[in-house]
Amino acid sequence: MTAEEPVPRFAADRPKDIHTARAWHRYSRYVRVLNRRLEAAARELSLPAGARLLDYGCADTPYRGFFAPGVEYVGADLAGNPRASLTLNPDGSLPAPDASFDAVISTQVLEHVADPGLYLSESFRVLRSGGRLLLSTHGIFHYHPDPVDYWRWTGAGLRRQITEAGFEVTRFEGVFGLAATGLQLFQDALHWRLPRPLKTLLAAVMQPLISLADRLQSQQSRDLNASVFVVVARKP
Repeated sequence: MTAEEPVPRFAADRPKDIHTARAWHRYSRYVRVLNRRLEAAARELSLPAGARLLDYGCADTPYRGFFAPGVEYVGADLAGNPRASLTLNPDGSLPAPDASFDAVISTQVLEHVADPGLYLSESFRVLRSGGRLLLSTHGIFHYHPDPVDYWRWTGAGLRRQITEAGFEVTRFEGVFGLAATGLQLFQDALHWRLPRPLKTLLAAVMQPLISLADRLQSQQSRDLNASVFVVVARKP
């Protein structure tokens, strides 16, 4: 993540509450399912009171509530984000000492950073031995600059990127397989061409179909190609 393009900061059509989305929102199914998967993965971090957690690219800290009040939650982001207590360096690196955190979370950030290798190596550097990274990012998804948008992964490609940074992957799952993702992309392609009332109708029709399509695919298939991947990885 770099400060090369300061605006817009956040995607314009993101639900106001990332944990809920009305049935006619075009990401309603996506929001509900991803939220559940991230909450389950967050429990695997097993952070006790007093642990230090870094939200690397924290935006509006939507997942703060997944962690106990006694966990020290530190946000890091580009300059100008009032939710961040750490401002990233110009190259996207962290102004934090080595081995200074027990966990790092990164939710829908990696596709937006200029240098994913640097980002992951920084996550590794600031973790204590045995610390864990919780990361989600996109596989197949439409272009969504926030403020930039650079990368997409297959399951194998993302796993390789994370292990090359030194991590041991302990949880890896795809969320929304090819069939559901194809329908979501079809909906997204039509969305911008329609007047507002028809956008709502389109989403109300498509979101249940997307949900049904995803139930017909195996988790093994999702882990290879998906709209989003959720990963937990450990620093040895």
